[in-house]
This record gives sequence, structure tokens and C-alpha cells, in this order.
Amino acid sequence: MFIEAISEVAIQIVASGNVRAEGVGDVCAQAPTGVEPYVNDVLGWVKYGVIAIIIGAGFASAGALIVGKFGQMGRAAQLGASGLFWTVIGAIAFVCIYAILNGIVGNGC
Repeated sequence: MFIEAISEVAIQIVASGNVRAEGVGDVCAQAPTGVEPYVNDVLGWVKYGVIAIIIGAGFASAGALIVGKFGQMGRAAQLGASGLFWTVIGAIAFVCIYAILNGIVGNGC
């Protein structure tokens, strides 16, 4: 029923000949007036907080890996290796997400 309704609407739109697809012009994403310093502060704290967490997780995972190998604790070494893997994945995701958001928002027009 729902698909039939959508099909009927599409047929009516195409039959009327008023189908126009225009691109969106240059859109500049900007913070509202007076908010920009606060937005920059929050984004800076979040960015450096995530970087600190990634570095801390890397050191903790490397420590668990070393202690597990030298102390004959297989589970600790396994958790350390897994932690290093997820730390690298997290760092890659952080860089990708930051680049995508920077590409969307940009540096203004």
C-alpha cells in the first residue's frame, strides 16, 4: 500500500513535468555570532582529551603486554596485544573522523 502511494506520487510529479534538481550552492558552516570562542575552546579540549586517552591507552596496553610476557601471564599479554590493536584502530578512526568533519565544516568561506 505504501509503495503504491509513493509510486503514484512519483508518476504524478514526472507527468507534470516540474521535476527540477538543482545543486546546493556554497554553504559556509559557521558558529552563531559570539559563540565561536566557546566552540573553539570545547573542540580544543575534546580533541586533546581524545589524544591523551589514545596515548594513555597505548602506554597501558604496552605495559600489560610487557608485564604479561615477562611475568608468564598469558591473559595479561593477550589483553595488552588486543589493547594495542584497538588503540591503533581508535587513533586511525580519530584521524579519519577529524578529517571528515574538517572537510565538512572547513575554515569558513
